[in-house]
Formats: sequence, C-alpha cells, structure tokens
Amino acid sequence: MKSRELIVALDLEGEEARGLVRRLGPAVDFYKVPPAATLNDPRLIGWLLARKKRVFLDCKWFDIPTQVRRSVEAAGRLGVTAVTLHAGAGRAVMSAALSARPRPLVWGVTVLTSFGSEDLREVGLRVLPSVQVLRLARLAQRAGLDGLVCSPQEVASLRRAGIRLPLVTPGIQFGGLVGADQKRTATPEKAWGAGANHLVVGRSILEAPDPAQVAREILELGRRGSRKAKG
Repeated sequence: MKSRELIVALDLEGEEARGLVRRLGPAVDFYKVPPAATLNDPRLIGWLLARKKRVFLDCKWFDIPTQVRRSVEAAGRLGVTAVTLHAGAGRAVMSAALSARPRPLVWGVTVLTSFGSEDLREVGLRVLPSVQVLRLARLAQRAGLDGLVCSPQEVASLRRAGIRLPLVTPGIQFGGLVGADQKRTATPEKAWGAGANHLVVGRSILEAPDPAQVAREILELGRRGSRKAKG
C-alpha cells in the first residue's frame, strides 16, 4: 500500500455515487463506503470492485469478539481492502478480528473526529481527546492492528510517542470545506506533514465543481511533502 494516498468518502448512494466515481476516474482508486450505503445500495461494493477500485468498509464495529470476527470474515469474502473496529472494544475484540480468515486490513478507530473533551466527559472519560487517542493507539499497536484512524490533530503526537502503524485521518479541511460533524480537523498539508498515511476526504471532493482536480491537488500536496522530507 502507498505511503501517502487519498481515500474518498463516498457518502452518496445509487447513481449519485456511481456518477462521482466515474467523474473521478483514474484520479482515485480508494473509496470509503459507510454502512448506510451498503444497506441502501447493496450492489455498490461489487460495482466498485468490478471497476478495480479498492473499498474501505467503515462499519466501526464494537461488539463481542465472535461477532466482530464473523463480520471481518464476511468483509474479507467480499474482497474489500480495509475495515474498521473501535479500538475501545478492547484487545480481545482486536485479536478476534485479526484471526478472521479471510480478512482485509483491520484499522482501529481511536476517538471519533466528532468528539471533543465535553463529549468524552459525557461518556465518563475525563481526559483530553489526545490522551485517549494515544492510550488506544498503544493498545492497538500491541494487539497488532494494521492501522489506526485518528484526527489529523493527533498524528504528530502519535509519531513522537512511537506509534508506527499507518495512520488514517478523516477531518480534512480543503477549499474551506470539512464535514459538518467534525471538530478536530486540519488541512492536507498539516496532516501529510505530521506523518499521516491515508487522508479521508468527503465534502471537499463531493461538492467540488471538478472533483478529479481537487483529488489531484490533494495528492500533489502529499507528493510535495514527501519530496521535502527526502530532501
């Protein structure tokens, strides 16, 4: 898998989703598909795979170990590239997911980008999001997950703390647009520069007059950052 790549959040359904994929063409080959899209459009994943697109099935499972393992296996049989579970579900759940055969990449969600300190307090966690993210990142790394989902604001601190897993970052601001629910956000330049591997971008591309051009611009920012790091 590439060290820096774009994943488009396909928060559309039916012909709208297919139309966007056609417009993006070869500029994008990796798509995040949410549960609602698979329920309302069961053929979407197969349609994407038939067009040689990779699928990140973002179900964020949080269940008992057996059910998570079975879900991961079902996703593996579909042929998707990556799935998510909540790292907060614990080590036993992560181990069960990794034992699935066949299995895609398993990425652990740390703290949702829609969460701030007040949201964590409401569910009984009196810590800053960055503290909880690091705690779960360390647990996921010890468990052997294939990657982590975090906000771009935590990427630099995770790298400094010795987290070596690939980091997948939603909450990307580009062209003045970002997902309405997201609180912990950053620009592509900051996310790439901090050490993110995969940027998940939705609204900035979905609402653009020329989605392929926006995708190319975001990827070019990643390439520039990579050249700077090497130089």
